[in-house]
Amino acid sequence: MKNKFFYLIGGAIVMLCVGYFFTPSYSLSSKAKKEFAKGNYQESLHLATLALEKNPYNRAAFSLVNQSRQRLNFQKFLQKTQASYEKILKLLQNPSITPQEFLEIQWLYEIFSQEYSNLYFFKNKTKTEKEEVENYAQWFKQLKEKIDLAKSQINH
Repeated sequence: MKNKFFYLIGGAIVMLCVGYFFTPSYSLSSKAKKEFAKGNYQESLHLATLALEKNPYNRAAFSLVNQSRQRLNFQKFLQKTQASYEKILKLLQNPSITPQEFLEIQWLYEIFSQEYSNLYFFKNKTKTEKEEVENYAQWFKQLKEKIDLAKSQINH
């Protein structure tokens, strides 16, 4: 009698585990995890969001949604920073800078500075990403010093 009870309980546990691992939500979050590992953060976000729609209590999917969003935001930061960097370099190639161009450079610096300060919440940067961000930070810091110097020369 006891053996039948243990077999029944064991079978129920196995059925619950099998049912959990083959649910659509778990299957989608598993695919999302694979896409995340490949660096396909947009697809990972999409799949994890679908998994959460099927089961809002899926912790793996919830975690992947947040991680994917974080990675996508970081990539967006790097793209925007690269574009700002290139725009500033182009403006600085002119023999003289108009007041409007000077303000644009200041504005681009301020945008970088604010977004850079928000990066401390981002974890798990790769070594290359850390170096890239720090190189930009150093370049923009030097730019700020030049902006301040130009301002002081204008005011005197």
